[in-house]
Amino acid sequence: MKKVKVNIIGMLIAAAVISLTGTAEAVEKQQQQPPANVTLTEQQKKEIEQLEADILKKRKDVISKYVEYGVLPKEKGDHIKNHMVQHFEMMKQNGFVPKRHSHQHKFEKRH
Repeated sequence: MKKVKVNIIGMLIAAAVISLTGTAEAVEKQQQQPPANVTLTEQQKKEIEQLEADILKKRKDVISKYVEYGVLPKEKGDHIKNHMVQHFEMMKQNGFVPKRHSHQHKFEKRH
């Protein structure tokens, strides 16, 4: 019985140490922020545009298959495809650099 208690206490101490270490690492990661203003060269933009265009085509093909198999109605499929094209155009206007979102109030209640 004493051996079981020692094992349980040891596991609790190990769990506490691991959880404290993980918290410190999470805080450290939050403090490291990427550069604020990143711009891509024209060559980099072209490469990413080509990759994103390929992804867009594949995603549109998947939506078309869903419509073909009757999973989605045609109107819904068209709506989804139009939304994906708008998103692609927005990324193109932004130079294919994702907008940085700060999540400073991540753990606060919103209600």
